[in-house]
Amino acid sequence: MPGLIVITSVFIILVQHIHSIKINKMRYLYLICTLLSLSVIAPINHASTPQVAVTIKPIHALVSGVMEGVGTPYLLLPGGESPHSYSLRPSQVRQLRKATIIIWVGPNMETFLTKLITTFSEKTQILRLIDLQGLTLLKVRKGKNWESHHYDEHPENVFKIDPHIWLDPNNAKIIVQAIAKTLSQIDPKNSLHYKANAAQLVKQLDQLDQSLIQQLAPVKNLPFLVFHDAYQYFEHRYQLTVVEAINLSPENRPSVKHLYKLRTRLKKQQIRCVFSEPQFESALVATIIEGSSIRRGVLDPLGADLVVGVEGYFTLLQNLADSLNQCLLLQAK
Repeated sequence: MPGLIVITSVFIILVQHIHSIKINKMRYLYLICTLLSLSVIAPINHASTPQVAVTIKPIHALVSGVMEGVGTPYLLLPGGESPHSYSLRPSQVRQLRKATIIIWVGPNMETFLTKLITTFSEKTQILRLIDLQGLTLLKVRKGKNWESHHYDEHPENVFKIDPHIWLDPNNAKIIVQAIAKTLSQIDPKNSLHYKANAAQLVKQLDQLDQSLIQQLAPVKNLPFLVFHDAYQYFEHRYQLTVVEAINLSPENRPSVKHLYKLRTRLKKQQIRCVFSEPQFESALVATIIEGSSIRRGVLDPLGADLVVGVEGYFTLLQNLADSLNQCLLLQAK
């Protein structure tokens, strides 16, 4: 770093001529301390900041945290779009092609990106989070109450894994550390900033996790229904009791026959709450609980209405906990 070399050179000259410099001693000491502080703190090199593109809000929030003070990543799906069925605009494709690195979960989440991502040049680095070592990975649940995708038709075993990995804070910590490591390799001049930000994020994620454990303890044995099977990692981490999903496939509307069977089972299973999602048709929930005392709530695994930024991930998980408590505890009284 040229600036650091200049500062160091001046410092050496001052030390060598300490006896010949005719300035006030206090001012001299102040000058020495200032130079030392400047030599220790590495400046942020904005000129070399990599162009980072991220697919969905929760991951974008984590990347933003790692890059805070260095740069701002580009978010591909800024609203309540479903990554299962999204269609890219030409302007978004152009933006992706400018990226130094693209960060996504994987082909079983952002299905719209699977073919396109194979067309990028070798200069574009791809970080597929579902492949990270150390993650807690849960298999897609099968059976009449869960997803009905034809996963066995896909050659990749990753399609048998539930892709909503970010809903476990322990997975988020691994993602944060992997992002910091990758960005440090691409942009070594800002490596210290990425690593320091990641370390701070890990501490905050630990605090969030402990807080959610306490908050969700009163509802972990209370049964509820979700719109589609997107919360397995959250359930697994906090020992929640989800018994079924309304929509067996996020790409397709459930049949009348399925809805009829679902209404019948709700009466027998003492379900307390049914949760819809901003990304999908909420009228189905009203149809299912019509004429019953079952309450309805909203769970959002993507943060459709959240402000884009560093705090998005923490707000997302806190909102999930708040929604569950509000609906389940109120109904339990």
